[in-house]
Amino acid sequence: MKIKVIVFYVVILFLFNQQIKSQDIHFSQYNASPLNLNPALAGLNTCRYRLSGNVRMQYGNSSVSQFVYKTGNVAYDMSIGKAYKYKNFFGFGFNFYTDVSGDINYATHKLDLAFAYHILLNKYATSTLSIGIMGGLGYKSIDPLKATFDDQFDGYNFNPGGRQEILDRNNFIYGDISAGALWSMSRKVSRKTNDFNFYNNYYVGLAFYHLNQPRLVFYNDNPARQYTKFVFHGGGQILVKGKLSVMPSFMFLQQGTSELNVGTYVRYKLGYLPVDKMAIYLGVFARLNNQFDAIAPAIRFDYNKLQVGFSYDINVSKFSPGSGSIGGPEVSIVYGGCFGKKTRVQFCPQL
Repeated sequence: MKIKVIVFYVVILFLFNQQIKSQDIHFSQYNASPLNLNPALAGLNTCRYRLSGNVRMQYGNSSVSQFVYKTGNVAYDMSIGKAYKYKNFFGFGFNFYTDVSGDINYATHKLDLAFAYHILLNKYATSTLSIGIMGGLGYKSIDPLKATFDDQFDGYNFNPGGRQEILDRNNFIYGDISAGALWSMSRKVSRKTNDFNFYNNYYVGLAFYHLNQPRLVFYNDNPARQYTKFVFHGGGQILVKGKLSVMPSFMFLQQGTSELNVGTYVRYKLGYLPVDKMAIYLGVFARLNNQFDAIAPAIRFDYNKLQVGFSYDINVSKFSPGSGSIGGPEVSIVYGGCFGKKTRVQFCPQL
């Protein structure tokens, strides 16, 4: 079992050890924000519905700025058509996030709707191929009154009445389209078949965000467009012994430049019966480029239908002198369950 985990990380680090950077929002607990990870995850949960929320603040109270990044995300997704028997089914969801950056309040607010179709690859519903598409509208704005420019500095002092840049627009609305696919499987490793904790499960997915490459510019004559973002991700849950399991995962992003997030949780189930739905997780995740950019210790707790996680990014990059090594606290909440007692619980990725 230890050899499998070591091989997993060696392969990932070998394939993606390159310069890393991304333009979109990101969460250290990326699996707790499923529709930002892959549209194919819409409706692909253990039962019928899932409500998730994420809040992140980065570089707060540092010498760089007061809360340079403030990001919030709310999402809901549900399955349609898998209630009573094992068969192909649909997924639906919405995803909303808001992100405000820097002292000039560079803000993005975005709402997307996601649709997915989940194909069962065997009669036991332990292997699934999922395809999803997502689209919506975004709103970007900036506060030019809080901006400063070189021409306002006369060589000795700052003159707020000096010449300022004039933008063609301070805000705009844009459309966005994304798509993805995901394969997942579960495999029994214990005779205790009524408890999903005794199944290993694995998943791997591909997603493409911003397929239409929207123009996100404040000058009308600027032809620049947003890069399409490619996401390759995967992970799983591997039973070690008894109530102990590990949950390695990775997320590789390519958006102009690239970024690799990789880490693992160690999960310990609390209670002995299949009906016991409590577990505690301890983990660590890293964000890499040509050097380590950040490392994020994390803790998570499951109680029945509720999952709560906390992580903190510790900045270890060359930017750490400017940030005072202050990173980003992040909180995630996921709540999921069924509609009615007759709903068929299905094997789905344990994110």
